[in-house]
Amino acid sequence: MRLSPSPLSFTSLSDEELVARFRTGDDAPFDEIHRRYHGALLAFARRMLNASGCDAEDVVQDALIRAYRALRVTDRPMALRPWLYMIVRNRALDELRSPQRAGAFDDEFALDAVPTADAAHCVQQRDEMRQLVAEIGRLPERQRMALVLREFDGCSHIETAERLHTTVPATKSLIIRARSNLHAAVGAA
Repeated sequence: MRLSPSPLSFTSLSDEELVARFRTGDDAPFDEIHRRYHGALLAFARRMLNASGCDAEDVVQDALIRAYRALRVTDRPMALRPWLYMIVRNRALDELRSPQRAGAFDDEFALDAVPTADAAHCVQQRDEMRQLVAEIGRLPERQRMALVLREFDGCSHIETAERLHTTVPATKSLIIRARSNLHAAVGAA
């Protein structure tokens, strides 16, 4: 009988290793994915849903359930962190567009439902987001980490430098190069 590694051993694994182990049928790596990203995804969802009356916790929980299922049905490589943010973003947008939101408040706080977006525009936005996530995944690892910490997690330059074990000027340089590389890659497509 093969024993599953203890949860403590998963903390040292990369996202790619966690995904690979999870795809073998072991659920324990997803606990580490949840531990690693839940707080940041919740903060991101709260910023997106600010003052909307939507529950960010529900959005993140639903996004993680969708991620759990999706990771098991495909074996395509992915940049886990931006992919998780994309799922949360899409769920938050779905929540904001939901027609039942108009009746969710008392009469004095009632809002009109958000008009249905143009389907072609939604498809274009989704394609652009997928392209952006793919390009973020192609960035050199340190550039990708600096960009994600700064733009998605909302870390200051000092916090980003501490997490990357580098200096603030080096962190700023990584972010500038990452943005420049993304701009060039997205512009070329």
